[in-house]
Amino acid sequence: MNKILIVLLGLALCVACAPSEKETPNGFKFTVISAGDGKLPKKEQVIVFDYLLRDSKDSVWNDTYSQGVPAALAIPDSSAIPTEKGMFQMFRMLSKGDSVRVTLPIKKFFEEVAGGPAPMDVDTTLNLSYFIHVTDVMDMEAFRAYQTAIMEKKKVGQISKDTEIINKYLSSNSISAEKDSTGLMFVMHTNKGGAKPTVQNCVEVKYKGSFLDNGQVFDQSEKMAFPLDRVIPGWQYAIPKLGIGDSATFYIPSALAYGSEGAQGVIPPNAILIFDVTLLGFGNGFDQATGSCN
Repeated sequence: MNKILIVLLGLALCVACAPSEKETPNGFKFTVISAGDGKLPKKEQVIVFDYLLRDSKDSVWNDTYSQGVPAALAIPDSSAIPTEKGMFQMFRMLSKGDSVRVTLPIKKFFEEVAGGPAPMDVDTTLNLSYFIHVTDVMDMEAFRAYQTAIMEKKKVGQISKDTEIINKYLSSNSISAEKDSTGLMFVMHTNKGGAKPTVQNCVEVKYKGSFLDNGQVFDQSEKMAFPLDRVIPGWQYAIPKLGIGDSATFYIPSALAYGSEGAQGVIPPNAILIFDVTLLGFGNGFDQATGSCN
């Protein structure tokens, strides 16, 4: 059973949870579906919460459950209260374990919560319901450690998922590849045993980049120079495997490339990349004027 279905079932069961209405100082109303420990957050603490945004036709617009990363909001000093929107004042009134619902007409939701007009293609006759469950309230230092652990866990999980996809691709194309401890897979085409760069070097390469899922080429160059420590982790692990004149094909999991964010509309989220690379040379530094290594 997927996470979204579990959440929707939980929301349905809470119909009988005797919800209560509350209101913020500036008049923003919300419904408490179930109450937590009652300990309100203090200045500079962080509220960590999961949410589900659903319209009155039961279509889910967005959620944290499928993303695997909760949302968070730092509580500012009380001097900010007079200018805060109701939604933000509401978070001051929540505690760990609270589950609440905010239901508004779409136009009002965008104005009061999103801070702008509703998009032209949105059906403004609908209502939007924002279901929020507070999973924790913690100090900023603890939150940073928590956030790092969440992202590392997600990265490991994504590498595992990508590895399965890459293995399937290699098998279906009868390709025998090596794999290192980072999750990078590669096929060496030439290995002359020459000097190899480190991540501190500037490198000059010939390369072609394509997407594993459809083979589309998104970038290529006959000669490109750059400091190796300024590129994606996958390249930092890959290029030092090459000596001058060596070539290889690298299969880079998305977590070692552009991750869940992608890049500037060119690389989609969670894209697995293939790079055919030849190392042309390397040096100690990068000459900005000539665009070469020195």
